[in-house]
Amino acid sequence: MVDFSQLHSGTASFWFMRHGQSGGNVKGVPQGRADYPLTDLGRLQAREAGRWLRGQGIDLVLSSPLSRARETAEIVAETAGAGEAVTVEELTEIDTGVFTDLPWTDIPARLADSYRGFQLKGWEGVEGAERAADLAARAEAAWAVLRRHYEEGKRGILAVSHAGFLQWMIRLTFGHETWMPLFGLTGNCGVSRLKVENEPVDGGRFSHYTEWTMINARPWDGRG
Repeated sequence: MVDFSQLHSGTASFWFMRHGQSGGNVKGVPQGRADYPLTDLGRLQAREAGRWLRGQGIDLVLSSPLSRARETAEIVAETAGAGEAVTVEELTEIDTGVFTDLPWTDIPARLADSYRGFQLKGWEGVEGAERAADLAARAEAAWAVLRRHYEEGKRGILAVSHAGFLQWMIRLTFGHETWMPLFGLTGNCGVSRLKVENEPVDGGRFSHYTEWTMINARPWDGRG
């Protein structure tokens, strides 16, 4: 669980976004670490998301190193007026093991044992997929990067990542280190925000407030 009560006094927003539509999304495959680029629609989604975020106080954009996330972050950062996006290795997508780059529709027949494992255990049941303990540790490391930037004075931080790994950023925040529960962060360029408000009270103590808003409104299509 991430202890935000230890942050210095002040208000901050940690924003999280999934990348725009990619070639792998169009193909209907688990992309994992496969490095698909954005489609033209994905670039449009990123521009519209950037316009939506303009004026929200974004002063730093962080990104997964995979091209679909990195290009999304670059477009959003430019459109929102947030400087250059910074790559963070820890924000990369989960390793989807033997499912990577196979059409979802083909997996039940081609990889029957792993598919049964997936139905029972989530990615824990898939051969070669990244395990929950490793994902929890990676999410903790990613939060350490975000907190370091907060301590350096950033107050509006956007992290552009992937549907699978963003599950773990939320999960770790609330102290869950298994694949359940799942959170609704599947829309391309869907957005959520964790707002932190820590204010001094007396004697060196702070009031402490956090609020996670599952916006996921797909601002690029006018629903934001």
